[in-house]
Amino acid sequence: MNAQHDLPSIILATNDYNRLLFTAMIRQKHSRRTPDFLLTELRRAEICHPAALPEDVVSTNCRVIYRIDDELRSRAHLLVHPDDLIWPGAEISVATPLGTALLGLRVGDRMSFQDDGGEPHEVFVEGIGLRFLDDGPLVTRTPGGITCA
Repeated sequence: MNAQHDLPSIILATNDYNRLLFTAMIRQKHSRRTPDFLLTELRRAEICHPAALPEDVVSTNCRVIYRIDDELRSRAHLLVHPDDLIWPGAEISVATPLGTALLGLRVGDRMSFQDDGGEPHEVFVEGIGLRFLDDGPLVTRTPGGITCA
């Protein structure tokens, strides 16, 4: 999967697209690690209304079941926005190379990516678990639980 035409298509909900584009631009402006991979994926994504997002598409706030390379065991993590990362063992930030590779894929898709060290890998999406909907601005997620104001 080295050529652009070999990449699987990706679908993003407008809320994910807008929030991630804003985050990527801010990170780029503040000279943090340039989010080139994330920006490239955002540019090539098909965008849809959140209610129209197919159930088999990986989005933020959904549990994704996947394998990396030829691993025998599946992994499962909640894919989250980098500002929402609270439990690193159970969650993966969409701003990481793996998180960006997973974003927008459908169950059964494969995507090549490079880890932080530049090593090439391929991720395979096996399934989607629960998808948590955005509860709006009055709900706060903390390490101790969820606080409603």
